[in-house]
Amino acid sequence: MKMNPWTLSVLLLLAGPLGADPDWYVEYPDSFCVVEGSTATIPCSFTHPAGRRVERVFWCTNQVFCQISTPNVYDSSIVRADSRFLYLGDLIRNCTLKIIKTEKRDTATYRFRFETNGGGFTGQKGVRVNVTDGEDVKVRSSVTDHVVKEGGQVTLTCTSACSFHQLDVHWYRNGHNLSETGPALHLSGLTNDDTGNYTCSLDSSGQNTSGPWSLLVGEYEGFRWSVHLVVAVVKGVVLAVLFLLHAGAVFAKWCTNKTKHI
Repeated sequence: MKMNPWTLSVLLLLAGPLGADPDWYVEYPDSFCVVEGSTATIPCSFTHPAGRRVERVFWCTNQVFCQISTPNVYDSSIVRADSRFLYLGDLIRNCTLKIIKTEKRDTATYRFRFETNGGGFTGQKGVRVNVTDGEDVKVRSSVTDHVVKEGGQVTLTCTSACSFHQLDVHWYRNGHNLSETGPALHLSGLTNDDTGNYTCSLDSSGQNTSGPWSLLVGEYEGFRWSVHLVVAVVKGVVLAVLFLLHAGAVFAKWCTNKTKHI
């Protein structure tokens, strides 16, 4: 059967870099959101036929084929000063991109392309990154009680409406920066020095900071009950004082009204 030359050319093209050839491939994560001001990482890996040498890589936004001539946020052949887009990959398999201090205008579909000495390829699937406001950044704990005995352990997790994707999370105790970073803070072998208010922030500037989560470390098992007893006594005293003040106000008003009728 004779085949139209134009049809044959199209089939040959689809069998190459633009087709479903497993030798040409870019792997992205699912689309996700990041909180404005945070630093996020887009994991990425790629493959190409054996014997090819990668000569140039770049990331573009909202471009289907991410050609060399299209606008891009990273190009290995161009040195950009003070760029917020940092390429963590290489020219072999890794194409990971880091976005520092995300902004609302960074919301886009990101695609990676690489050029070899025998053709190029764009991962057309891309990954959609949505940059949202930083509301509802919270600290969640592995324990329900804020009072933990000495020697115990607790894990605090920084959460928000967005699913974290290797975010640059910073932790603070009583407003002082801790050396630990990452979405989870593991505290073990607790001592009284660990007592304090813990907060997390999605970047080193302290923006998008959560509300405090209070931790109280006791020296012995009975300490927890002592604390609860003290809290209960204090609440009882406060309620008694409020009751006496209310009763006094009612009595004073009664006396005033009685005097007027005499």
